[in-house]
Amino acid sequence: MHQAYSGNAKAMTILSSVIKVDYEGCLTTYWQEHQADLLAETSLESLIESHFARLRQLYPEAYRLLCRMGCYRYQDIVNVPIEGLFCLLWDVPETEHRRVIRFLKELFLIEEHDNGYHLHPTIQAKATELLHQRREWETANRQAARFWTESITTIETIDDALMALEAYHHHIQLQDWEAAAAVILKQRNGQWVQEEALGVSFYRLGLLQPMIAAITRIIQQIHPGTSLGNLHRILGDLYWLRGSVHRAIYSHEQAREIAITFEIEALELVSLFNIGLCKIDLWELDEAFQLFSTVNQRAAGTEHHVYAVGAWFCLALLHSYRGNREIAEKLIQQVSQEFSVLSTNSWSRCYSLLFLGSATKNLGEVENAQRLYELAQFFAERSQYVQVKARALIGLAELARQRLDFQSAITNLLAARELLTRLEARGDLAEVHYQLGLTYDKLDDLAASQVNFEAAVEIFQEMNAPKQVERVKKLLAAIASH
Repeated sequence: MHQAYSGNAKAMTILSSVIKVDYEGCLTTYWQEHQADLLAETSLESLIESHFARLRQLYPEAYRLLCRMGCYRYQDIVNVPIEGLFCLLWDVPETEHRRVIRFLKELFLIEEHDNGYHLHPTIQAKATELLHQRREWETANRQAARFWTESITTIETIDDALMALEAYHHHIQLQDWEAAAAVILKQRNGQWVQEEALGVSFYRLGLLQPMIAAITRIIQQIHPGTSLGNLHRILGDLYWLRGSVHRAIYSHEQAREIAITFEIEALELVSLFNIGLCKIDLWELDEAFQLFSTVNQRAAGTEHHVYAVGAWFCLALLHSYRGNREIAEKLIQQVSQEFSVLSTNSWSRCYSLLFLGSATKNLGEVENAQRLYELAQFFAERSQYVQVKARALIGLAELARQRLDFQSAITNLLAARELLTRLEARGDLAEVHYQLGLTYDKLDDLAASQVNFEAAVEIFQEMNAPKQVERVKKLLAAIASH
C-alpha cells in the first residue's frame, strides 16, 4: 500500500485510520479485501472520494459537517476554532456536536492544531465540491460569517482583525457585496477604542494593503448611500497613510459627493477634514488652512462639534508654521480643554497629540513637545497603532537633534524607518529621510545627509508633491550656501 500511494502521508494516515476503526487494526484482512481496488486506482483524490462515500453511509451527520467545512478558506486563519464547526451543525443536537467532530478527527479527515481545525487541501476541494452539490453553500457560508462576526467582539490584535474579516470572505463567496461592506464597516469597542469600524482597526494595526484590497474589490458593487460613502472615507484614510495622497483626495471627494447627495453632514465634514490632512502632506498649507477653517466654522457648537476640535489641532499646527504664536497657543489651549471629546477615537486621540507636539515644537516649547510625543507613543503602543508610534519617534528624534543628542535622534529615526518600510507608508518614510538628512548634516556627514535628502526628494516626486520637493531643495540650497 505504501508503494501504491508513493508514500503519500495523508493517504497512509487515512488508510491507517480505516484499518484501525473497521478492521480492528488487522492490516492483512484489509489488504485481502481491497488489494484489487488499491492497485487499480491509487490517487489521493480517489482515496478521499471513496472515504467521503463511505462516511456518508456510516455517519451522515459527520459527512454533512465535513462537506460544510468546505466553506472555510484556511488561509489567513489556518485553523478554525471548534465553535466554527459547531455553527455548521445546525441540524444536529448540541449534545452530539463534539461526538461528530471527534469521529472525523479519529478518521484523520479533519486535522487539529493550535486549538483549531482545518482540512487537508485535497479534502477541502472535495468538501467544497460536494457542498455546492448539496445546495448548502449559501447556508454554510452565512452561518460561518455569523460565527466570525459574533465571536470577535473587540479588535486588539492582528489575529482578531483577520478573524473578523473572514466574515467578509464568506459574503464574497456568495457575491453578497452589501453584506461584505457591512463587515468592513461594523463597529466594535475595546479598551482603547470606541465604535471603531473594522476597516479603521486594520489601518490602526498597520494592515493597510489587505484592507485596500478588500475595499477596492467591492466598492464598485455597492449602492450609493451611507455605506458607500464610508467605504470611500476609509479607503481615503488608507491611501493617505500609504502616502498615495492624490488617490486619497479622490476617495474623500467621492465620499463628500455622496454626503452632499444624501445630506449626511458628518460625512461631509470629515471628508473636508481628511482632504485638509492630504493638503498638509502635499505641503499645500494655504489650501489646508481654508479647509480646516471651513470645518471649524460649520461644526463648532453643533452636534458635530468634535470635528471643530479636530480642526483646532490642525489649525494650531498651521499657525505654528506661519509663526502666529498667539493664535496657535490659543488653539492648543482650546484642544487641551476639550480633549475628552477626542479621546474616545483612536485616530483623534493619537493624531491630536502628534499635531500638538509638532505645533509646540515649532513654538519652541520643547518640554511640552516631548511630553506630547511621549503620550502619543504611549497610546500608540497600548492600542497597537503602528504608524502613530513611527510618527512619534520622528518627533522625538527632532527634539533629540535640537538638544544635540544625535545618537538618540538617529536611533529613533531608524526605528521609525523600519516600521514605515514594513507598512509601505511612503509619505511618512519621506519625512524620516528628510529628518535623517538634517541630523547627518549636523554631524557633518555630508554623504549620508545627501543620500537621505535625495531619497526624500525621490519619494515626494513619486507622490506628485512638488511643494514638498521644493521644501527639500530649498533646504539643500541653504545648506550648500553655508
